[in-house]
Amino acid sequence: MISLEIDLPVFTANDVSEQMRRLVSAIKEQPEAMRFFGTFQALRADEDAQKLLSELRALQYVVRDEATYQQILQQFYSRPSAKAYQAAEQSLYDLLRAVDVIISKAAGIDFATNAKRSCCGG
Repeated sequence: MISLEIDLPVFTANDVSEQMRRLVSAIKEQPEAMRFFGTFQALRADEDAQKLLSELRALQYVVRDEATYQQILQQFYSRPSAKAYQAAEQSLYDLLRAVDVIISKAAGIDFATNAKRSCCGG
């Protein structure tokens, strides 16, 4: 797990970028992140999975036969590469939620909620 100290002093504007780079580097080094990127590459290399994805993309906007769409979707998610990717994605999500809790505690706000883009370009 990433070791983040939450008793750090309030950052100045110049310090935030460096702290952000350190956090990103620490996240990239985590097994969950490495596994995610590895399974992503494996999924991209799986030609059958990519063909199914192409079929799904073509059908998603002109679904006339929901049963066919669901059948192809099920075939895609039954591929070992898609299963591994989904599991890795969930593990990375869990890691990032844990990081969010730490940042939120240190900042005294719900970080992820407040970091979302707004309709006003924020």
